[in-house]
Amino acid sequence: MKGKLRPVGSPVPFPRISERQELPWAALYHTEFMGSGTEALSLAVAIAIRRHSQVSTPEVIIPAYGCPDLVSAIIAQGAKPVLVDLLPNGPHMNDVGVRGATTPSTVAVVGVGFLGIPERLEELSGICREHNLLLIEDSAQCFPPASASKPHADLVVLSFGRGKPINLMGGGALLVRTDLAGQAEEAVAQYPVSVLKVGMKWLIKRLLFNLLMRRLPYYVLERMPLLGIGETSFHRLDTISRLDLPESVLQAGLRDFQRRPLIHQRYDTELAGLEAWGWKCLASDRSEMSRNDPQQPVPLLRYPVLAPSKDMRDRALAVLNSEGIGASAFYGRTLPQIEGVEAAVGGRDYPVASDFASRLLTLPTHEGVTSADVTLIGRILFSVAES
Repeated sequence: MKGKLRPVGSPVPFPRISERQELPWAALYHTEFMGSGTEALSLAVAIAIRRHSQVSTPEVIIPAYGCPDLVSAIIAQGAKPVLVDLLPNGPHMNDVGVRGATTPSTVAVVGVGFLGIPERLEELSGICREHNLLLIEDSAQCFPPASASKPHADLVVLSFGRGKPINLMGGGALLVRTDLAGQAEEAVAQYPVSVLKVGMKWLIKRLLFNLLMRRLPYYVLERMPLLGIGETSFHRLDTISRLDLPESVLQAGLRDFQRRPLIHQRYDTELAGLEAWGWKCLASDRSEMSRNDPQQPVPLLRYPVLAPSKDMRDRALAVLNSEGIGASAFYGRTLPQIEGVEAAVGGRDYPVASDFASRLLTLPTHEGVTSADVTLIGRILFSVAES
């Protein structure tokens, strides 16, 4: 097949007027739409800081492996990001490390969902309750958020940008647990409201965006070095605003997500036996989240696999991409190793997170992935594993 299968991202749905469905978290959380997921996280940090107004230099705990936007959102509020290493062979923060990083200056802990795999929010919630901290669930990569059914988090962050579970070409949301909504009003009200207009400009942008996600256009785009497709970089957050999001746009996103195929289940079958060669399929031991039924799984954003070594991961990436499969190392390194981040977090080493970053391989799970793609991917990974 000509072109290249993109690593992530679903087309932007057309906003039709139809039957309205209730938001999965409506009974537990108040929803505040924001300009982006990063802005939503920054507002969550602002709420935590106001709750601990006596702290002169507030600190927020985050994982050492993650998106640099975590750091951007925190420093935009004048707070200090405090990094914690991971548990071995997975994306979850080490709870012992979280306890050790907690100080009188800590105001919040951010539990970050990973490609559809939620953080261990119950454990983190227990730590936060002990120390009177707010727990923020960053569910930018997970939908619905884990707290929609069990409200362990005080605040929940969603993102509607490209490459996220619901792609609306931008925007995000902060969910505030109903018992905290009154306390959060002052922090929320300080930010202006921008309006998303679904006019001709938006519709043309949508058509162009969806066109460029196809295999041949994506193949061409990826080879334009100035665009930096797929690169992980640090950008400061300069503006924060709330968003007046048309209900038709959000409802279209919800409907589109619910109809998405469960590609990760095909990988589960195709890659069965790979772990005998020292690989680890991280999706195999994830907690299944639900749309409405606790027994009904939801799509993964990407399918994450840990190779036995960096060398084997890199060889698999090279072969997959040469065969037209948009496999990725994702962030590729820990937060302190990303240019521009070290000044905010320090240069300390996080050995478990570094090992995780060096061996992680992610595979596409969007609706453009065919059975033939999954078969090809399986054949390549087993070939590399056996070599």
